[in-house]
Amino acid sequence: MTDEIRLFIQRDDTAKQMVNFAEKLAKDIFRDISTSQIRNAYGTVKKLEMQSTFTDKSHRELLLLKPKLAYARGRANKKEAFKQLEDALGAGIDAVDVKQPETFKRFCNFFEAILAYHKANGGK
Repeated sequence: MTDEIRLFIQRDDTAKQMVNFAEKLAKDIFRDISTSQIRNAYGTVKKLEMQSTFTDKSHRELLLLKPKLAYARGRANKKEAFKQLEDALGAGIDAVDVKQPETFKRFCNFFEAILAYHKANGGK
């Protein structure tokens, strides 16, 4: 899974596979994770995306999302489902390269696809 997600983020020609992966993940977790739990992390990513450039400081803030996700998993009722989301997002975060800002944009697209499919599947 980690290698697959890394490809989604690092290569521009994997959009179809990324969307399929996001759809499957969302179907697996939509009953056990609330939309608000996902949106908490998504808000951080959107804030970074709205900045004019992706910098070392932005990258640092993105990396700090990983412990926030771990904390959220610890508080979640369905830890296994949240672990799936945490692993997927963590792999995506690890694939973002500050020297290649387009990797951050692809990560944002990946995260947005997960959130969209989560809601489309009836996520709480």
